[in-house]
Amino acid sequence: MTMITSSLPAEALHHAAALLQQRRRPLLISHPRPDGDTIGCALALRLALLQMGKIPSLACVHPIPENIAYLPGAETYVSDVPDDADIDLVIAVDMSDLSRTGGIYKDSWRGTLPLLVIDHHATNDAFGDVNLVDPDAAATALPLAALIDALGLPLTGDMATCLLAAVLTDTRGLRTSNTTPEVLRFVGQLIEAGGDYAGVMENTLDSVPYRQMRGWAVALNRLQLDGELAWATFPLAEKIALGIEDHDDLDLGNLLSRVAEAKVMATFLEMRDGTVKVSLRSRPGYNVAWIAKALAGGGHHQAAGCSVTGDLDAAQARVLPLAREELAKRLQKSHAMPD
Repeated sequence: MTMITSSLPAEALHHAAALLQQRRRPLLISHPRPDGDTIGCALALRLALLQMGKIPSLACVHPIPENIAYLPGAETYVSDVPDDADIDLVIAVDMSDLSRTGGIYKDSWRGTLPLLVIDHHATNDAFGDVNLVDPDAAATALPLAALIDALGLPLTGDMATCLLAAVLTDTRGLRTSNTTPEVLRFVGQLIEAGGDYAGVMENTLDSVPYRQMRGWAVALNRLQLDGELAWATFPLAEKIALGIEDHDDLDLGNLLSRVAEAKVMATFLEMRDGTVKVSLRSRPGYNVAWIAKALAGGGHHQAAGCSVTGDLDAAQARVLPLAREELAKRLQKSHAMPD
């Protein structure tokens, strides 16, 4: 079954498929603070590779969130891989640059192990030997599905469930502006293939752990609105009091994206290492990807992030002026449009 009409170059798909066919022991890496897209895609690819008789392994520097840890194969993740691991291929799943492997990728692998990148971030710098990157895709699940098609593999119910977790979480339940008719058809095909749509929705989007809900209360109590800019800060002391680890961002970016008056939103989480994790969101027509990239981060027009050295005040001083600059750009464009 052809799942999607891919806009990926046929040559890139051919090279990626050939690489998977040639190698036997691939390592799949998911990015730090993993979300449903990086985990769902890696797990779906793991199942595809098992069909091919391969021996895949999975790694992520941070624990798998509870809401996606139920997916088949999630228990096989490890948090680190030795330099001399018995692998013959590295696959970076849903990440825009090599630093997003969280240190799992080793310098000693350069030039000896091929690197395949499967991603959809607009800020991706094509850091692999083979790059399967579609910046127009709503989730990495779409280029991955195209790769599974290119391999000629049957889509199982478990694979479809993992891909549903990927696309539904990255589109916030099919609510982002890049939810095209193609994406809706893709979701329908995944359901037809046996994917558990209702289960994914219940586990990933409709269930919030108690600790996360308490964290939301802290963030919302510190919520500020200035015109069309909304932001909230989360001090380290509050995280420690609630027992929240640094790898848990509490999904605050998506929470603040619901502020009706705001066009650009930012959350600031103070980390134990003296940095602040910044999550950025925006309404359609606004671009926060350039803000994140200017601060050594990355992402999409409507969802991006970065880490800033310093305390909460220093992070706000660097990020908020850029957010206001983005709002001013849009205002200037609207004034320049003819009546």
